[in-house]
Amino acid sequence: MRIYVLGAGSIGSLFGALLSEAGEDVTLIGRYEHMREINERGLKIVGIKEFTTYPKAFTEMPPEPPDLLILSTKSYSTAHALECAKESIGHNTWILSIQNGLGNEEEALKYTENVLGGITTNGAVLEKWGVVRWVGEGITIVGQYPKGRGIFADKVVKMFDRAGLKTKLSENIVGWKWAKAIVNSAINPIGAILDIKNGRILEEEYLLDLAERVVEEGCQVATQLGIEFEKHPLEFLIETLENTQENYNSMLQDIKRGKKTEIDFINGRIVEYGREIGLGTPLNFALWSLVKAKENPQIK
Repeated sequence: MRIYVLGAGSIGSLFGALLSEAGEDVTLIGRYEHMREINERGLKIVGIKEFTTYPKAFTEMPPEPPDLLILSTKSYSTAHALECAKESIGHNTWILSIQNGLGNEEEALKYTENVLGGITTNGAVLEKWGVVRWVGEGITIVGQYPKGRGIFADKVVKMFDRAGLKTKLSENIVGWKWAKAIVNSAINPIGAILDIKNGRILEEEYLLDLAERVVEEGCQVATQLGIEFEKHPLEFLIETLENTQENYNSMLQDIKRGKKTEIDFINGRIVEYGREIGLGTPLNFALWSLVKAKENPQIK
């Protein structure tokens, strides 16, 4: 299968490397320094598995349409990335978002009806250009967006499994996207604000209580919008915290690097949807506001 990974940072590079090593025709599209290193020395994966693979790597989309376009940019870059890639999106191209946050699939639907949603609990860190550390082996869930079971989604799940990515098919991927966003709305800003590993939230009674209340608030919004869950976000929260105790979450990593976070597409979106249906979301608003302040380099 011809696969393009658009936004090949840490998690996109991990997916691309595993698929390339499994024999798929993979092209990575990402930052110049990372792509140059991959072209010169290959893409090295360390951690849970260790190998070097040699996918093609570019800073812009090739003109030939892929069978599968994996979106792994930050959510705030989705609209721009897809606009730049539109000439390479063919009639038979499927777009799969494995991104955090809400609204990415809706952007993809502006370009094609062939859209898959996905979530992943795998953890990866870009150690240096050309080297990605696989820090946490998790589960990936894929499905036709927003609901349903399609032949191509089935094919992607089987391909990911063969590549070593534990993957399940869901007929309600919109529910999983919301569930992950709600869990992230609790874990990520708390970790980013306090500069702590995920495990501290489990250990501290007050933090766990806050996280659970944030999740409950997000669930109220989702329920009002008709979202159904295969796994309740409160259960998903505890499971995620237990499985990622040693992780510094991606939002905290962005803050530490002085980069923009995805808070607008997680807590910010929950606040937005709440306003649209007349439901208050004070906890999400508070966390969103505090992280926005942390993003401001003038605030120490």
